[in-house]
Amino acid sequence: MGENSAPSSASPSAADLAPTRVELGMLRNGLGSIKNLELLLKSIKVGQKGLFAAVSAVHADCAPMIANARGLAESLPSVGADAACAARLADLLTASLTDLEGVLAVAVQSGRLSVAQRLKLERDLSRSARDVAAALPLVGLLDRASRPRPLEPTPMELLHAASAERPEHKGVTALVSLPASAAGRGASVDLDAAKALVALGVALVMVGDPAGQLQIALAVPAGEAPVTTISLGAGAGLRVRIAALRLLSPSVYCARAAAESLGGRFEYAPEAHRVCIYWPLS
Repeated sequence: MGENSAPSSASPSAADLAPTRVELGMLRNGLGSIKNLELLLKSIKVGQKGLFAAVSAVHADCAPMIANARGLAESLPSVGADAACAARLADLLTASLTDLEGVLAVAVQSGRLSVAQRLKLERDLSRSARDVAAALPLVGLLDRASRPRPLEPTPMELLHAASAERPEHKGVTALVSLPASAAGRGASVDLDAAKALVALGVALVMVGDPAGQLQIALAVPAGEAPVTTISLGAGAGLRVRIAALRLLSPSVYCARAAAESLGGRFEYAPEAHRVCIYWPLS
C-alpha cells in the first residue's frame, strides 16, 4: 500500500458488499469454523476433550481452505480480474492458513493443548480469521469490477448511499455531499463494486485518524469524469453509514485494479489522508 494497517474492526457485512461468481465456499465455511474455535478456546466451560475435537476438525478443514485460497490465483483472472491482485491475495491467504495448519498440527499430534499452545493458538486463529474476513470483500470487488458494464447507468446517488444497511453490520459514519448537478446523472459501473470501492477508500482515509469526521464529496465537472473525494474534516451533508472494512497489504493495489476495470481511476494520498475515485463517463 505504502501498505497500511487496518482500522481495528472487521465487518461481517464486508463480504456481502460484492457477491462473487468465484467459488469461496471452503473459505467462508472455514472462517466460521475458525471463529467458533476461537470462542471455544476462550470458554472456561469447554473441557480438553471437546476442545481437542474442535481443534482436530479445524485442522482437517485447513487443507481444502488452502486449496481454495491457492485457486484464487487462477479463478479470478479467468473471469477477467487482475492477475497480479489475484496472486497477491492468494499468496497472503495461503501463507496465513498454512501457518495456522502447522500450529494446529502440533496440537493434534500431541493429543492435548498445553496452556502455552492454547494462548498461541488463540493468537494464530485470530490472525487467520482477520485475514480471511478481510480478503473476501477484495475478492468480491475484483470479481464484480470485471463484469460487463450495466446497460443502464447506475445513479450517482446510489453509489454514495449507505453500504452498512442492516443494524448488525459494522459501519462508520460519513457525511456525504452531492451537488445539484449530480441529479439524474449516472455512472456505467456495477453498483456492488462501486460501493465496495467507496468503502475501501473510507477504510484507507481512516488510517490517518480513526476518530476523525469522514467527508465524502462528489464533483461532476462538465465534460469530465465525476470524482468522489473521501477525506477527513468538518463539513455538511447527508449522514450515512459505510461498511467498515479491514485492510490487507494488497488493498490499495486491488482498489486501483478494480477502478481501472470499471473504467475509472483510484488515487490514494496517504499523507493528505485523501482518496479520489474517478468514475467513467456514462
